[in-house]
Amino acid sequence: MSEEDAAPTGVPCAPGRLPLLGHLVPLLTRPLPFLQSLADHGPVVRIHLWRKPVHVLTDPELVHRLLVKDAAKTEKGFVFDKARGLLGNGLFTSEGAFHLRQRRLVQPAFHRDSIRRYATLAARAAAAAVSRWEPGRAAPIEPRMHELARDIVVEALFATHLSRDQKNMIDRAVPVVLTGFVRRALYPSPLLEKLPVPANRRFDAAVQGLRTVVDEIVAQAAGRQQGPDGTLLSLLLATRDEETGLAMSPAQVRDEAVSLLLAGTETTATTLAWLFHELARHQDLQNELSEEVRAIAADGAVSMGDLPRLERTGHAISETLRLHTPNWILMRRAVAPLHYGGVLLPPGAEILFSPTALHRSPQLHTDPLRFDPDRWRRPGDRAPARLFFPFGAGHHKCVGESFAWTEMLVITAAVLARLRLRPATATPVRENATAATVRPRGPLLIAEPR
Repeated sequence: MSEEDAAPTGVPCAPGRLPLLGHLVPLLTRPLPFLQSLADHGPVVRIHLWRKPVHVLTDPELVHRLLVKDAAKTEKGFVFDKARGLLGNGLFTSEGAFHLRQRRLVQPAFHRDSIRRYATLAARAAAAAVSRWEPGRAAPIEPRMHELARDIVVEALFATHLSRDQKNMIDRAVPVVLTGFVRRALYPSPLLEKLPVPANRRFDAAVQGLRTVVDEIVAQAAGRQQGPDGTLLSLLLATRDEETGLAMSPAQVRDEAVSLLLAGTETTATTLAWLFHELARHQDLQNELSEEVRAIAADGAVSMGDLPRLERTGHAISETLRLHTPNWILMRRAVAPLHYGGVLLPPGAEILFSPTALHRSPQLHTDPLRFDPDRWRRPGDRAPARLFFPFGAGHHKCVGESFAWTEMLVITAAVLARLRLRPATATPVRENATAATVRPRGPLLIAEPR
């Protein structure tokens, strides 16, 4: 039986399906508008990637059930199958009992005492980065945020520093990897990955380069006698298999390090880039947040204990995560029968949902496409907390969520206390959803001293 014949009946098919291609054209050319439009056709809508049927959940309550109540009845789906073959079997891609074991292993690296230490080094790194920004010069904000987040993650989790060559390799490799594994998951045949075309050569080189750098980082950090206990690396190197007593293999250590490096850099940096673009467009709000920060620490060097007082800044970050949720597309595969929206999805059914599209639902948020941090102090203008999941939900929820929140608050404070940001031109910011996250593509920003 073909994939086409195996598709459950009674599920409306999204309009615009093309012969052979299915819905690939709108998904690749205008992904967010396309996914947002599917809610008009029902809580469960079928799209086709080539001939493969995929079931899109457009109801946030159903997605919450999928991630929490029905988590044991699902696995991660074919996009993650592809990522696992390319990036290894780390937390980002692993499944089942192995995932839970690895999650419990790395969890101590994100306990409160560790997060407090990370906040201190993040504040120091952010202050140093801001001091290097050239006043009055137009520059892109996104690469600056990726560089800063990358350095903080490496120092916090691995207690080491990167050489210039290592930084350059990571900066070149990560965008290629995050774009390439999504595209490869959409190939109609794995044979296409073997073709000696430039895109495949670039992708293979990027994956190999990233693995090489991470192996070097692990070796550097493992060879250092100093460094705090409880770092991610120390936990990975110290663990022993309960049955065999053997240490984790070097390949598995690398896989976990790659997962945490990618996740810890990409979501934080992309969210901060969107936040600073929004604040550059909303000068009054930017001034309010600057005043809030400077009332706590004039130089912006906030500590862990200061963070609860940054209420308005926290609201602005929450609103950025809502309107510009980085992880725009996620998947699951049913391993047991699931009933959603009056439809039975059998084992093997592929399920897709878009956190970005769900967070923009007019059923959940008043005027959902407007950047409005004040909605977070007006409960009637936003969804219940359980339906806001920028870091996921259930047992696959991001293990580093508290680290990410702390890092974003600390970096935002360091920037806004010292600098005023404004767009270099009136060019509007556009969304670039060609990779695993939605990155901003817009005007350069000009930073001026406050």
